Amino acid sequence: MFKKTLIPVAYGERPGELGRIGKFLEDLGSRSICLFHVDEPASLFRGADPSWLTRLAGALGETGLAVEVRRGDGHIASAIAEAALLEEVDGIFMKTKRRWHIETVLLGSVSRDLLRLSDVPVFIQKARPRLSSDGNEPGREDMKILYATDLDEASTRLLPYMMGFQGAWCHILHVRGRRADPAAERQRGKVVDEEMHRTAEDLRPYFDRVTTEQRIGNPATQVLHVSEQIGADVIALGRRRRAFFSAPLGATAERIVTGSKASIFLVPHPGGPRDP
Repeated sequence: MFKKTLIPVAYGERPGELGRIGKFLEDLGSRSICLFHVDEPASLFRGADPSWLTRLAGALGETGLAVEVRRGDGHIASAIAEAALLEEVDGIFMKTKRRWHIETVLLGSVSRDLLRLSDVPVFIQKARPRLSSDGNEPGREDMKILYATDLDEASTRLLPYMMGFQGAWCHILHVRGRRADPAAERQRGKVVDEEMHRTAEDLRPYFDRVTTEQRIGNPATQVLHVSEQIGADVIALGRRRRAFFSAPLGATAERIVTGSKASIFLVPHPGGPRDP
């Protein structure tokens, strides 16, 4: 799925943990890793001996992955998004709960900015799946994927990536509002069921189990509830359009990103002129 993956790293990153990330990404199809570090102007570690980056590259190289190291500067999320394009990577992998330096807030804010800015798919690693230290990292066949879909073009772009996960269980969820009259509600429910059935048939060759569900209510609330209910490892989302840096990620996506214990996989709108 991600033949070449960019991994942003901060000073103090642990080689052992990065090695576990490498094994996880290798199982998802990665063959090449670009380690990327951003030197912030205010960082206490700016200008530090870069040998720590060499050690990280060595830890990843032991997994059999090809590894290269790059550095940038400026605003963290912007620099990462730009590097992803320049290095022509297939995706970005990022862990939450990291400090870039003593004056930087937890990486959660960086990950949210990156989800707004990136033109390539982004995988934000959260509490699930847990990358264990005993050598038994979860593989694709172990993962539960919650595919949150609006049944629109943005969600359809996710399909090839969903096939790449090839997990044990893909649960397709569509959340919608209630129609005003009962007849319209029944008709809409029938149409949604048919569309979700077609999507499920497309995914069945790639998963041991594919299920569908439609719910009525607040999309973010329902996605988070279902994610916890099934113990999802990954919530897959599509972004409708590219966003200005200052624009919000969107109330629904923002709540899912901040409230989820599952990892977030977001596929952005293809590059092109930005919407007004």
